[in-house]
Amino acid sequence: MKRVLIFLIIMILIIGAGITYAQRVVRLGDLPKSESVINIYQVYGFQEAHEGYKITYIGNNNEPQHLYLPVELLDKVRIYSPQANTYSSNFLIIWKQDNRITKVEWFKPREIDYRLPNYSLRPFEEKDKDVFSKIVDSGELILGTDVGGLSPTIRAPGGNE
Repeated sequence: MKRVLIFLIIMILIIGAGITYAQRVVRLGDLPKSESVINIYQVYGFQEAHEGYKITYIGNNNEPQHLYLPVELLDKVRIYSPQANTYSSNFLIIWKQDNRITKVEWFKPREIDYRLPNYSLRPFEEKDKDVFSKIVDSGELILGTDVGGLSPTIRAPGGNE
């Protein structure tokens, strides 16, 4: 009787351990859908001044685009200067929900050489200052120059200006 009891206890422990440490398989179609869209962009360069950062990144159509990060909205941005394993990569991870940017992570290169033409530490022009002020007024970060009230300047070829 004692041997049967010990055998049953051992079997319960073996079966219990298998159930406790078993992995649960979930098909990808069964995972909950996220409300966020994540985009990763390569950063080509940036300009830095006391208003904030103007980041030039490579957009989805391989054209340079701008992301303005005003100092007043840096609470929505995490800026990292990784010390290892990024090989001086420079990229953005942008979370969007309902076409609104909810979070930005910027992985800067380990060391920034401001002598290179794509990195600059200088004051912004008036056009950029207007973009910064409109973004701060709206309270939302915006990809590209889709800031309300600003339209691109289009000039005809061969014009005097």
